[in-house]
Amino acid sequence: MKIALFGTNQIQFSKVYTHTVLKKLGEYGELSEKINRKNLKENADFLSDCEIAFATWGMPKFTKEEIRTYMPKLKAVFYAAGTVQYFARPFLECGVKVFSAFAANAVPVAEYTFAQITLAAKGYFQSSKYYRSLLPRSFIFANTSPGNFGCKVGLVGLGAIGQMVAERLMALDVEVFAYDPFVSQEKASAFGVTLIGLEELFSTCDVISNHLANKPELENVFNYKLFSKMKKHSTFINTGRGAQVAEYSLALSLLLHPSKTFVADVIKREFFPYINPLFWCPNAVLTPHIAGSTGNEPQRMAYYMMEELERFNKGEEMQYEVTLDMLERMA
Repeated sequence: MKIALFGTNQIQFSKVYTHTVLKKLGEYGELSEKINRKNLKENADFLSDCEIAFATWGMPKFTKEEIRTYMPKLKAVFYAAGTVQYFARPFLECGVKVFSAFAANAVPVAEYTFAQITLAAKGYFQSSKYYRSLLPRSFIFANTSPGNFGCKVGLVGLGAIGQMVAERLMALDVEVFAYDPFVSQEKASAFGVTLIGLEELFSTCDVISNHLANKPELENVFNYKLFSKMKKHSTFINTGRGAQVAEYSLALSLLLHPSKTFVADVIKREFFPYINPLFWCPNAVLTPHIAGSTGNEPQRMAYYMMEELERFNKGEEMQYEVTLDMLERMA
């Protein structure tokens, strides 16, 4: 079996496909060099009878004509990363199955979020800051935050990440609520979650965490109306997308209500945080997009896809297939 390797960025590619990972993948078949649009024609012979492809961040975008011309026998693309929105449709329309390691990439985000929720409930972020400055306000935050017993946690979105967070929260004595119009209460109950409206979630929960999909229609969905409903000493955590937050409205709310806290791993202008109004809010805690796969974690995505390849070869039920219908609602 021939396996095509697709990628354009060597740094991103090598984070996922390390020497150890490539050695393991090579046990399934003959591997190509890293193929992109520039060397597509040079690899035409290899691709002509290739049935399987592996890729990750930096996957080239191919047209349906290129897929049919250069990859006539391709059956499946195993994408060792998250969203497939930008490249998957032409493959699916050509009858090529697409599989994504979105669940593997969700693991570190869920772990990060769970840690932030437990810290937020303890008033960690603001009390640690004021304690270091020798101001008595640190004791105020330490004694007015809800703690993790009876804390009300709100999850906005119960997709792969939201569900993983909910599962981890089962280990705590917290009440978990969620807003997700695409999830039934029956399914939510399996994760110990009660579904409520978005405004009710913001007004009743002590810690709120965003896990909405990356959709254009959700831009600035978190606005001043919602922020104004947040309780004193509550925390809003964003590991979803910066575009979903009306940042000037949030900054105003944070300045007017200093007991509220914003914890974000994503903002609208990540490479220029100092021009972001939230950068200057003392009760905003920002990290540079580290919630996802970092360090050795990207390798997990490749192993998820190799396990999926084994199921594919054996004709077993697949776990991470992406269909055209799913593209309409996935991140």
